[in-house]
Parts: sequence; structure tokens; C-alpha cells
Amino acid sequence: MKKRIIHFVVLLLIVAPSFAQFRTGVKGGGNISNINMNMGGVELEIYKSRMGIHAGFMAEYMFGAHFGLHSELMYFYSGAAIDSEKYMQGLEVPDGASLEGYVDMHTFQLPLYLKTKFAVSPNAKLYVMGGGFATFAPTANQHVRTSYEQESMKVKWSLFEPKIRILDTEESNVYMQQRWNVGLAAEIGAEIMDKITVGVGFRHVLNNMAAFGYMVGGGSLKPTTQMWTASVSVGYFF
Repeated sequence: MKKRIIHFVVLLLIVAPSFAQFRTGVKGGGNISNINMNMGGVELEIYKSRMGIHAGFMAEYMFGAHFGLHSELMYFYSGAAIDSEKYMQGLEVPDGASLEGYVDMHTFQLPLYLKTKFAVSPNAKLYVMGGGFATFAPTANQHVRTSYEQESMKVKWSLFEPKIRILDTEESNVYMQQRWNVGLAAEIGAEIMDKITVGVGFRHVLNNMAAFGYMVGGGSLKPTTQMWTASVSVGYFF
């Protein structure tokens, strides 16, 4: 019995590498994203979704015909648009004043997926993959344009700086974020001719992205900031 088990394990070690396949490729497409903020259990809803783009490299290691690992190194240009009505809610603004703006984030994202494939024809396969990702943002800015009585002013500030300076006024940056974040990711799509991929993906940051806390009643109240991104991508394996 032991000899049979040893022979079986040796056979697996010999056969498995013959099925394993590693390859790399490029991938890119468009995305839509949004930022959610919650303060003390109240959804602020000051942002709405915004379009972006992404591109980068991908790598796949299949252990057999159906199961494997998939990873990517992607650059994402994403963010959110400002909902001006809710952004100014509760503020004292003169009649006729308007506001518009957006958040743009430049991030590098590194996901790692478990991947499975199913053949639907000789030249086409369906794939499903899920896992986690880490993201790092070198730059992220909030842009605001205010208009009043035919005059307008544009301002921009970094989401990674603790202070916002506008002309001679300096305020705390209540939208401040941290650069490193992690979350869950999933994608479903099709692979054609073992070369071309077309997929729809979704990524959601799990940790609190906020890096700023309010001092309230001798304690600290920190907003909960999270982000989701839905994407459509086309890839090509070399």
C-alpha cells in the first residue's frame, strides 16, 4: 500500500510540470469607479461615479487545463465626481453660487487571483477568477471649481497632505487618505484562440482609506472611506 502511494506521488510530480503553463501578456480598458464616505454611521454621498482607464501587464500560471493562478501589474486612472448639491448641503452659500469638481487617483494595483477555465468550443474558453489586491497611489487630487456672478475659481489639493491651502487660508484636509490599501477582486470573461481575453471585473477596497480624524468631545471621530471600481478589459497573451 505504501509503495502504491509513493508511486502515485512520484507520478504526480512527473506529470504535473508537463501540464503547467506560464505565459505573460498585456491588458487594458476602461473603468468606472466611486468613493463612499461614512461619518458616524451616516452616508455622506458627496461623490458619484466617474469614468477612467487602466493598462498594464498580466501573467498566468496554469497547473492543468482548468485551474491556475493569475496576477497583474496595472496602472489605474480612476476616482469620483463631486455631487455638488450634496457637497454644499448645510453650507452657507450665496444664491447663484455653483460648484463642480472631481477626484482623480493614479494608482498601481497588484491583484492575485485563483483562476478556472471552461472550454465552450475548440477556440473559446470561459474563465472566472477571484482573489485579493494591493494598491498604491503615488498621486491623488481633489479638483473644485466654484462660480459666482460670472466669476470662477479653480482649486486643487492633494488627498495625501494634512492641510489645504487656498490663497491665504489654511484648513485641515478632511478628505485626506492613505496611499496603501487592500481589497477583494473578481473577474469573469472569455479567452479566444488561447491569445485574446475579454473580461468584466470588479474591485472593492476593504480597509478604511481615510487618514484624518476629527476631534469631538475629547475623542477622535474618523470617517470611513472606501472605493469600488468596475472595469471592462481586453488582453493579449504573447
